[in-house]
Amino acid sequence: MDPLLAQGVALITGSGSGIGQQIAVKLASNGCKKLFLADISATGFDATTAAVKEVASDAEVAIFVSDISDEQSVIAMIDECVRQFGRIDFACNNAGMIAGAALTHEMAIDSFERLINVNTIGTLLCQKYEVKVMLQQEPLSVSGVKYAPRGSIVNTASMAGLSTMSGIAAYTATKHGVISMTRVDARQYAEQGVRINSICPGFVDTPMLRGEMPDEWVKASARNAPMNRLIDPAEVANGVVFLSGSLATAVTGISLPVDGGALLYHIV
Repeated sequence: MDPLLAQGVALITGSGSGIGQQIAVKLASNGCKKLFLADISATGFDATTAAVKEVASDAEVAIFVSDISDEQSVIAMIDECVRQFGRIDFACNNAGMIAGAALTHEMAIDSFERLINVNTIGTLLCQKYEVKVMLQQEPLSVSGVKYAPRGSIVNTASMAGLSTMSGIAAYTATKHGVISMTRVDARQYAEQGVRINSICPGFVDTPMLRGEMPDEWVKASARNAPMNRLIDPAEVANGVVFLSGSLATAVTGISLPVDGGALLYHIV
């Protein structure tokens, strides 16, 4: 990839591990030298910062503990990013959660509410305040880029948001919601220079997946795609870099699957 593919300031939620950590690394290796890392826990910040510095020793990294399901926490996160770096060029709304597989008639409603609050409302809150910042800033001038946007947002959805999957009705509903609001706002803000897309990972080998789902489910998932393996977080991050950066200046409102072909087995 062009090393200047992603010049600017990036805000990445859920950046302490897994996909979010790899998004930070891939953005840094493709020209983004100002990264604002956010997560609900500070536990993974040192590891992510170290991984970023390995590929871009001159990168500036700021960290912030934030709960995206809390509006005041999101406002504080956005304000701090702008205070430190002056703008937000790339917003990667990656924070989310999985609740273990449960049939609808056996599911606790508070579990569903928590999923909605984090995955859907949390993503919407981030998008709301990111758009506010982007609408107020001028496009970043990048050599060779004719149509630079005011900003680019990539929401982490899921292949579950593009299909129906047994046993995870609540999670699937939240990710359908993420894709819908991505598409609506992509249309709403396109003329004003804000691009909004979603990335739709398949079965990704992350601590969250292995921590929340039974081992048998994880093993079966690896076989549930033509490529017959779990997806590496870095492979998802590559898709996020593409959607964020200068190769995708005419791309908005899409939902990009990175799933090893798993959706070929599902109705889309």
